[in-house]
Amino acid sequence: MNYSSRLFLYGPVGLFATLVIAMMVYWWVASNTLSKTLDRWNGHEVAPGVHLSFSKKAMSGFPFRVDSQLDGLRIEVQTSHGPTVWNAEHFALHSLAYGSGQYVFEAAGKQSVQWHDDRGQLHEYDFLPGTLRASSISDREGLARFDIQVLDASSADISATRVEFHIRRNPTIDGYDLAATADGVHFSPDLGAPFSTDLKHFASITLISPGSSFAKFLDGRSGWRPAVQDWHKRDGGLKIDSLELAWGDLDAKGAGALTVDGLHRPFGALHLSIANWDELRRNVPSTSGSRDGAGMAKALSLVATNQNAPIDKPLDVTTTFKDGVFYVGSIPADLLAPLY
Repeated sequence: MNYSSRLFLYGPVGLFATLVIAMMVYWWVASNTLSKTLDRWNGHEVAPGVHLSFSKKAMSGFPFRVDSQLDGLRIEVQTSHGPTVWNAEHFALHSLAYGSGQYVFEAAGKQSVQWHDDRGQLHEYDFLPGTLRASSISDREGLARFDIQVLDASSADISATRVEFHIRRNPTIDGYDLAATADGVHFSPDLGAPFSTDLKHFASITLISPGSSFAKFLDGRSGWRPAVQDWHKRDGGLKIDSLELAWGDLDAKGAGALTVDGLHRPFGALHLSIANWDELRRNVPSTSGSRDGAGMAKALSLVATNQNAPIDKPLDVTTTFKDGVFYVGSIPADLLAPLY
């Protein structure tokens, strides 16, 4: 066998072996880098006001993915009312090993969320999801898109067939497009839902601008407070292009715009068209109300009565957020606490 024959015989084998070794080395470097980053984050602040910890870690995914499985994950975010904490029994992070800016996150097992309301009272929500999955895409400008989906979440307090939230950088203006949906939500009677214990459908499409106020926050380089303060100083707002709500027998659609006032309370208006509104007058007790006003359900019923609205036509009403009061038409329904 001459030299050229040996080259054609062993050359492809050697090239393949070199490629395999290079892939192994590259994956090991990428996996080791992520592993060390997670170890450095464990028990420490990973972004301003955000702490992360976990009890166990395992790396896998060779050769095309870098996967990290975390047990006992805890993420704590500082807010104006106290810490908000998410605990996940099992959590996984997946990314492509070769240069992609896309990540996929999954959570399984028991999940719990703890938060404080505006009066400092601690609340806790425990649930078991059928599926809890999220993904993010980043580019040179930072976060381009984030999506989260929860399917078949079961809980004694609130259960849901499907909940989704999506955010993407608007390609034409300085803003982020937000989309949220929820289907088959059931509330425990103890929670005192305003219309019914069954929220059949919710959907909203919103634009928040200017989006550049949140760029550093979404990249983890700044806390949420500086982002919101910059957004407020630049006359930031939410443009609600569409809102759909099927709650009990009510069927509402609407649109509007919101921002915050100088005391960080909601300010703006939503214009609603509500079908089957006569169910309110039949089913809402005359004594029902919120702790600080008539309550939304009763206020809607009063507005319909004052307008002498035809039963067979949708009720058109404007809800207003102004000076710390939530109005349904001209009727005060509740007080508004600062958002931050």
